[in-house]
Amino acid sequence: MASPRFPATGALLDAKVVPLEKFDALLAKITRERQIPDGYFLQAHPDETTVLFVVNGAPYGAGRAAGEQLTPLEIHEFFAAYCRRPQSPLSFFVTDKRLLLGLMILFRHRPALQFTTDLVDVAEVLNRLAARARDAVVAIRSGEEWGLTVCSRGKPVANYFPDSGAEALKEPTPAEQLLVYVYGRPNGMALVDVYEETRVAPAGDAALLAGEEAGRITQRYLGLAAAVEQQAREAEPTVPEPEAPVAPEPAEPVLMLESAAGLAPPPAPEAVPSFEPAPVLEEAPEPPPPPAPAPAKAVAPEPPPAPAVPPPAPSPGPAPEVAVYLGEKLLGTFSLAKGELTVGRNPGNDILIENVGVSRRHALIRWAEGQGVVEDLGSANGTFVNGQRIARQPLQDGDEILVLKHRLLFRMPKEKPPAKAEPVLDAGQTTMFIERGSVPQAAAGKPETAAKLRPRLILPDLKKLALEEGEAIVLGSGADCRVQVSGMFVAKAHAKIFSDKEGQFKIQHLAGLAGTRVNGEKISERVLRHGDEIEIGKQKFLFRIER
Repeated sequence: MASPRFPATGALLDAKVVPLEKFDALLAKITRERQIPDGYFLQAHPDETTVLFVVNGAPYGAGRAAGEQLTPLEIHEFFAAYCRRPQSPLSFFVTDKRLLLGLMILFRHRPALQFTTDLVDVAEVLNRLAARARDAVVAIRSGEEWGLTVCSRGKPVANYFPDSGAEALKEPTPAEQLLVYVYGRPNGMALVDVYEETRVAPAGDAALLAGEEAGRITQRYLGLAAAVEQQAREAEPTVPEPEAPVAPEPAEPVLMLESAAGLAPPPAPEAVPSFEPAPVLEEAPEPPPPPAPAPAKAVAPEPPPAPAVPPPAPSPGPAPEVAVYLGEKLLGTFSLAKGELTVGRNPGNDILIENVGVSRRHALIRWAEGQGVVEDLGSANGTFVNGQRIARQPLQDGDEILVLKHRLLFRMPKEKPPAKAEPVLDAGQTTMFIERGSVPQAAAGKPETAAKLRPRLILPDLKKLALEEGEAIVLGSGADCRVQVSGMFVAKAHAKIFSDKEGQFKIQHLAGLAGTRVNGEKISERVLRHGDEIEIGKQKFLFRIER
């Protein structure tokens, strides 16, 4: 598999085999002797490429590139891959902080807009970015080559292109450079991603090393990787804690695009000269949850996802549900009808919490044989039930599960479900099919139990919009749309929700560069199911069938 070629301002090491035991000395030589604080290591393995980002002389984060997929890694995962394949060639590339930030964004965030240059005019996209006056990062991919443009207040201010883009950099302005580079790609076609999220927090294990341990980086992270692998092999919910590694606290500095001072990653802040726009530090918005009364060692960061285990058979009768809150705002309600719900920051989880302090697979909530149970999956920052840190805990009606700042309220059903609503289990949320005619019955006030069920669209302000059979609801930025959706790439008539002749409600994408997503997947048309999350631009809606 060919290795991706990311931009850099220079290269100190180019595809050399470096024994693992010499890595610490190599890092010290680069950052101390040569006084190069910022850059990234790239190690090309046969089936993937792993990247280690270095900020102010210390590891800040890591990532994996496999084909066209870029995913974030914990730092110990980079060293675990290095240990498994020490003969894979290693490179080190020098960057400035803006470029380093932009590269980390590619691995950490999902683009707000993705298009190919044969279908969308890049100049129009730049005009819309300028109109919104927001910071953004534009990534251009052509084959294995990546280019990067950093925008401040919507305007390009710095371009980072591979060697094939050297001629484009001769243009007088960054915007012109970008256009010349994009349309100079082979066949005039490139894939462009636009990222509006420009904050990058350090990896969960970035604070593992104290300042005096700078020469023991490899040893410490390999020890942590071994402890994580041991956790994955343990059958019991409670896993032995490693002696040396200490889990990081989530309140770490966050790298972001703005004007002001410089950046300082863990372990020790270090000021750097200002520039416009410069990466700056802000305190991460998610502090760790309050400790349990009995002090306990922190648990090592989460293991890689374990092999799939068949969920328990759901209990007969009504299933409980889990309501998710951030502060006092209800984010969603999830049924336990399928037997279990996973909680974590990876997109594959049933309850997705996008916070760097939340582990990729953080906790598991089960419902079987009439009993609810929550298990912590070896998370770095713990799972709490009613204020107490737990490894595994039976649940009672009203118990509050705390995952950082998110509250998950476990609720038992108060009454039996409607007789004519048939739940159908699938791999995602429970899909509830309503018999055709039950919605009109509800509108007419007929007394049947099933007639009390109505499809509703939960708006971002938590207001509920009832959906009627035979009526189409248009979502978009136009003044005549029933549901108003703001955003630079949102069309005037962006999407519509309607019922088909079978009585099923569907959503159809009409226009707009931002696209329409259901449960994170871009769609052209999709049948809506109970609990589906609709995303247009930065705004999210929930489709539910309620009494």
